[in-house]
Amino acid sequence: MKLLKYCAIICCCISIVACNDEISTLGSSLNDSLIEITVDSTSIKIDGKSIYNDSILGRTTDPLLGNLAVEGYGNLRTGYLSQFMPTLNIDTTNVTHSTLDSIKLYLSYYNKDLTGDSLAPMVLNIYRLNKTVKSPLYTNLNPLDYYSPSDLIAQHTFGSSTDGFIKTEADSTKTPYKRLAVRLPIELGQEIFDEYKRNPEIFSMPSEFAKFFPGIYMNVSYGNGRLVNIKGIYMTMHYRAINQEGRIDTLSYNYMGVTPEVYSINHFALTPDEKLIKKVEEYNASGKRVIAQAPVGYLPIIHFPTGNIIAKYQEKLAETAKIQNILNFLSFTIPVVQDENAQLDPPQYLLFIRASQVKDFFEQKLLPDDINTIYATYNKAKGVYDFGNISNYIRDILQREDPTVTEDDETIALIPVQVLSQTTNSYYESVTSVISVSPYCASPAITELDLEGAQIKIIYTTQTSNF
Repeated sequence: MKLLKYCAIICCCISIVACNDEISTLGSSLNDSLIEITVDSTSIKIDGKSIYNDSILGRTTDPLLGNLAVEGYGNLRTGYLSQFMPTLNIDTTNVTHSTLDSIKLYLSYYNKDLTGDSLAPMVLNIYRLNKTVKSPLYTNLNPLDYYSPSDLIAQHTFGSSTDGFIKTEADSTKTPYKRLAVRLPIELGQEIFDEYKRNPEIFSMPSEFAKFFPGIYMNVSYGNGRLVNIKGIYMTMHYRAINQEGRIDTLSYNYMGVTPEVYSINHFALTPDEKLIKKVEEYNASGKRVIAQAPVGYLPIIHFPTGNIIAKYQEKLAETAKIQNILNFLSFTIPVVQDENAQLDPPQYLLFIRASQVKDFFEQKLLPDDINTIYATYNKAKGVYDFGNISNYIRDILQREDPTVTEDDETIALIPVQVLSQTTNSYYESVTSVISVSPYCASPAITELDLEGAQIKIIYTTQTSNF
């Protein structure tokens, strides 16, 4: 990933300018000591750079499909490779190779999960893979390493509110969605059915099934005006069987789907807009603003003032004959340069992480620990990313055997991410916890971060003797 290549050569300058300190005496404590709460509102000047990142770890069951050109962003073209989860059982009673009727691929998406022109005509191509997909999977892979253009097995045209779709439906929350139904060659269904009769054991493990049927690659060969975030993919075989009374019944069986257990990956190819390239060059020269772009594109690398924060904190504490001290709170916010005419939204979340740790974090499917990795939610009303209390990041460094601040501690990547949470309800309370964090790839997104307006506030407690 180019991120790791460039992090080592990024050199950013930083200066800290202290504002007015507020010191409030809460009163005398026991044992003739005094407790003071200090609020240090610190204005920071953070220099940063936007580096071009052409790839992310893009394993997903919700592919982004289509082609879209947006002024100020660029031209994003996407594709999708995926294996399938086989069924454990296929009912072969009174069903033969010749009684198979059809096999269809279904793709569903919510109406809201669409960027661009909903009426733009598009042609979806589906190819059969000729070798298995391996992990880890990055979005700059070459799809032609896994399929041949001669392996086209289906095409499907869609575009208007009705063309190419079966009827629009709604889910349990009454959210409307559309579903494409793509007819696949009956020979594929017959091949899978015959293999099940010969070797049913390979259907019990996705890895074994993938050796027989590696999966499919999908892209849009015609149309440049829409991106769709697909929320469900599965195949259904329709077949005929003769029942005990001798009548012919038409049945269907959903036996293959795209699930988290199988390998699936989006392929992204982005050509940045020329205006954006020039803007980045200008911003990188001054260091005052950075660009956060998703799913691929420009990525902010900032020099977080870790050493300066620790030095300032220790300097304040040294001014008194302290008995003990506590770092209570360290807030960090970065404002967004808002544009009312922007065609794309800012990423919903940004992950604060050492640039050196990005690769391992995503490949190992780690979760934010609120120490070394913290995520911020975009607050549209205030126009800022608020990382909340990140004091644990400083405490962790202070508690190391060698608390010397390194360049690694100050070289921070701000990664657009997708955060999935789960709420557990009990008799006493509801608890919401993060269950996954992955690079954001649900739709194109971009924003400018104003590093000049970034704010840090430090709150700490000192307990000093009155003698």
